[in-house]
Amino acid sequence: MTDKKIKSINDYSVPKATFYVLSHPNLFLRMVTFIVTVLKDFFFIQFARKFGFTKTPIAKVDNELDDKIPFTPYKIGTYLDFTAFWIRPMAMMIEKLDHKKARFYIEDYLKKITLAYHSASRVYRMCMSTTARPKYYKMFYFRVIHFFDPHYLCVPSLHISVVSLVWSFYRDAFKDMQELTDEEKDFYIKELYDGAIKIAETVLYIKQHSVNCIPAALYMMTFLMRPHFTAEDGIQFLRDMFVKTNIPEETQKELKDYMYFIYERFLLVGITDDNWIAPIRSWLKEYCINSNQAYIAKKIK
Repeated sequence: MTDKKIKSINDYSVPKATFYVLSHPNLFLRMVTFIVTVLKDFFFIQFARKFGFTKTPIAKVDNELDDKIPFTPYKIGTYLDFTAFWIRPMAMMIEKLDHKKARFYIEDYLKKITLAYHSASRVYRMCMSTTARPKYYKMFYFRVIHFFDPHYLCVPSLHISVVSLVWSFYRDAFKDMQELTDEEKDFYIKELYDGAIKIAETVLYIKQHSVNCIPAALYMMTFLMRPHFTAEDGIQFLRDMFVKTNIPEETQKELKDYMYFIYERFLLVGITDDNWIAPIRSWLKEYCINSNQAYIAKKIK
């Protein structure tokens, strides 16, 4: 039975961790680098394309399986929690560890999340991707998303990339922390994993991504985040999605089998190519041809 005295990571303060990071020169510079990367490699490239300053091809990556997942607007809060999700563990470490050790882990994490955003942008600059997103404006948060996100950066999903990084990075970090009891380590690792799965599912529930976007993100992280994130981690992550759901078991199996197939395809093709982007490029071209977007396939370089 879990010790009830263990403080949930969800109870740690995001503002406190943010203030701590911004008040230390090295961490401040790392955070600034990350923010600049997000602005440049996520927001700028989308709006530059939206307003016609660039001509990057945009592929539609919808799959018929997406229609079997019900649009569930109330899950928007969980979807938007993903930023706080990766900041809260920092607050926990600041409280549990000496500051020198906490700064080491925080700086390392900021390096890795910056790498994830920049690496994903290499795919986006080659070929952007989109899905059919419901024109739903009844809730304030949906209006914000539709205003600030042109929805051109689906493959690979950064939401999936970030939550899989949070789980795998902090899992390994916690295991090395002598300041934590074994019970605390198990509790925090499970809490982060459950949170990562819960957030990952929302990208499909609120129709921000397709089933194609998830394995592409896990494949990217498998190559970028060694040894933290392995192929076994990717398979486990897919296996544990939609376990606690009203989606029929037969549909769950369809969804998972398809994502397994795409993930394993990326891995197998990637083994023979040092350029991890090549399998994604190949898949995008083939997907466009098979979905009557041959004119887009010709533009993917």
